[in-house]
Amino acid sequence: MAKAIIAKVAAYTSYQAMVTLTVNKQGTTRFANSEISQNVTITDERVSLTLYNGKKQATCATNDLSDTGLKTLVANVEALLQFVPDGEYGVFPFSQEAVVDREPNQTLANAFGIKERAELIKQGVATLESGYTASGALVLTNTVIAIGDGKDGFRYVDYYDVAFNTVVSHTSGADGAGECVSYTNVPDIVACFKKAQATAKVALNPVEPPLGAVTVVLSPTAFGDLVSFATNMLNAKSVDDGVSFARGKIGEKVFGTNLTICDDFTNPQLMPLPFDAEGTPRTVLSLVDKGVINAIAYDNKRAAKHGAKSTGHAITARWYSGAIPTNVVVQGGEASLEEMIASTQNGVYINEFHYTNFVNARNLQVTGLTRNGTFLIEDGKITKPISTVRFTESLLDAFNNITAISKERELVSGFGAALVPAVKIENFHFTSKA
Repeated sequence: MAKAIIAKVAAYTSYQAMVTLTVNKQGTTRFANSEISQNVTITDERVSLTLYNGKKQATCATNDLSDTGLKTLVANVEALLQFVPDGEYGVFPFSQEAVVDREPNQTLANAFGIKERAELIKQGVATLESGYTASGALVLTNTVIAIGDGKDGFRYVDYYDVAFNTVVSHTSGADGAGECVSYTNVPDIVACFKKAQATAKVALNPVEPPLGAVTVVLSPTAFGDLVSFATNMLNAKSVDDGVSFARGKIGEKVFGTNLTICDDFTNPQLMPLPFDAEGTPRTVLSLVDKGVINAIAYDNKRAAKHGAKSTGHAITARWYSGAIPTNVVVQGGEASLEEMIASTQNGVYINEFHYTNFVNARNLQVTGLTRNGTFLIEDGKITKPISTVRFTESLLDAFNNITAISKERELVSGFGAALVPAVKIENFHFTSKA
């Protein structure tokens, strides 16, 4: 069916075409105040068409997949094509390199149907003690992506993922959070409820946070949030535009020697999408090797500009065009989370960050708030909860001050997903009370 739709759209025009069909079937169970408020399945079908005329190109999309809808789409793109100026490049040849075919994993589909999701939420809520309520969402998504030019070029993938998050709140206002994401194995949803409640229980009666340079221990969720700011800037477009910290520093050491990051679509825990938005096969990309910026991500346009080869990381989104790593893996270390806490005389454990944003992308300066579980560490033990505090930190400094990395890693959500450890960082700056 996907190939037929692409061929049909391409046949409606005499211009060179690139057609992308995306189908997202999303089963969502939302709950608030420990009661299910929504349990639905919604299917979204979308066809995006890009037409090329020399160095001119235009793109439109539709969710009307009828013959009339597809003909209207073609007419709209052809009309738009008459008014756009020439770009730097025309159409790039559709890659004929083979990609790995993957059968959709039915394990997640069977475990997280509409009845199963409701039952899991019921079981999780049943674990809560008096005075605690839970809110959040459990989402099963089936994604189908097909890309083709109506001729010899065609790519197709069909995969599932499940994502869960909950915040457990006490009547006093204390919160704890749990989350998990998976493309393969069935995650333990009830365990996430228990973790969130355990965090909320010890978050009662918070004290004032310390300000200034602090030793922090970050959970994988918190560390993954920071890592995404670095990896999202490791792309040729950001470098060319002068907004990336990597500009002029590729091949140089910018982080500590204990930090190694790659983008690895072959990792079985990560997103099983073997090609990018241009149909180019993904490659395993060594982004940071022992603190050295080793590589950046390219799409076809930036690769041609630099005389390089696309790395297969192109994305096309309403808010961005270019290339971004989406299967990030941070190498683990030798410590455990418990050992990092035990080795900290005075510090803070952070479960999550919130509202993190760039202050200055060129030096990786980021600001944000703590939430859902932040605690003092005193004499190697977690003692008192602290109230929300703002941090402002250059990750060029913070990632040079990592003194311990956990062996255990967790898959955390992001743009795609990331497999990251917990870390201990010295001299992390808390700048104000929230």
